[in-house]
Amino acid sequence: MKRYNFFLFALIATCSVFSYAQKIVVGTYTFKDGAVYTGDLFNGKPNGRGRTVFKNGDIYEGDYFKTKREGEGIMTYASGERYEGQWFQDQQHGRGTYYALNNNRYEGLWYRNSKEGEGTMYYYNGDIYKGAWKNDMRNGKGTYTYKSGAFYKGEWLDDKKSGQGVFDWKDGSKYDGAWSNNYRNGKGTFFYLNGDCYIGDWKDDVQDGKGIYKFKNGDLYEGQYLQGERTGEGIFTYANGDRYVGHFLNGEQSGQGTYTWKGTATYTGQWKNNKRNGQGTYKRKDDYEYQGGWKDNQMDGEGVLRMANGEKYRGMFRANKKNGKATVIHADGSRFDGTFKDDVKDGAFIEYDRNGNVVRKGKYVNGQLQ
Repeated sequence: MKRYNFFLFALIATCSVFSYAQKIVVGTYTFKDGAVYTGDLFNGKPNGRGRTVFKNGDIYEGDYFKTKREGEGIMTYASGERYEGQWFQDQQHGRGTYYALNNNRYEGLWYRNSKEGEGTMYYYNGDIYKGAWKNDMRNGKGTYTYKSGAFYKGEWLDDKKSGQGVFDWKDGSKYDGAWSNNYRNGKGTFFYLNGDCYIGDWKDDVQDGKGIYKFKNGDLYEGQYLQGERTGEGIFTYANGDRYVGHFLNGEQSGQGTYTWKGTATYTGQWKNNKRNGQGTYKRKDDYEYQGGWKDNQMDGEGVLRMANGEKYRGMFRANKKNGKATVIHADGSRFDGTFKDDVKDGAFIEYDRNGNVVRKGKYVNGQLQ
């Protein structure tokens, strides 16, 4: 009985295949849009292998299922571009290769006529992208390698570097951090060709916000950046131990700040163009202290100079020298009122003792008492 059933099933199956084969013929079919198909027909409609010539000049050669392009096939477009691969419901769907007119070539996954999933694009200029795609664009994680050897490895959004990624220029410089719209945006670290290193905030491809810059020579800056320059409050520590704490503008010490020469001196006051400019106080260990005006790192304008021996000079300075009216108070309390020129007494003067009594009047010329 079991043997009888087996033979009966085999007979029915054979008849079904024979019946289906009887319905497959080779012929021509015209679609509603005017496209003409030549190939296998089942019940008078495209099913199997065939070739379709579209009215616009496109040509498809491959599999059909119930009048739809489905299976493996090649579409040669009138423009000269070509797709070879899998189809489903008349759409490029599955794995396939697209040859663009500009000599770009994509090999990978497709979803309803769009590049989607893992794929590799070989660009006409020698660049290569390998990674995730969605909606015909680089989306997700992928690596873009330039012909030069430089590469970006990281996240993408709508064909742009967005998210976390590493860009290696292959010349010794490298960035590792956040991206947005193809630019370095957010937190990131940049290794410079010369050995310097920056760690901190970025905006539109330049340092912007808070950051740390480590120089190869051992110098270190910690502070604020604006549009790629040290601007705002910061601390610059030199390799030799010197230190500046204060305001910066366009990469220079500018505004209020304190500079400490390791173990020797300090200056607290105003700066401009990396130099002491404006009002400030300079103290040199075991030597002297100056409080007053400055110009290009030199005492200039009105100021007070206190020496280690107790002497105090109050008056005018020009180019680091005493110039103009001044009062000198000595350690014993005696006083000199007069004028100076290039650091020497010059002009009328009066000298007083510690009690304020006049002890001498006269005139100096170029340091010589007349």
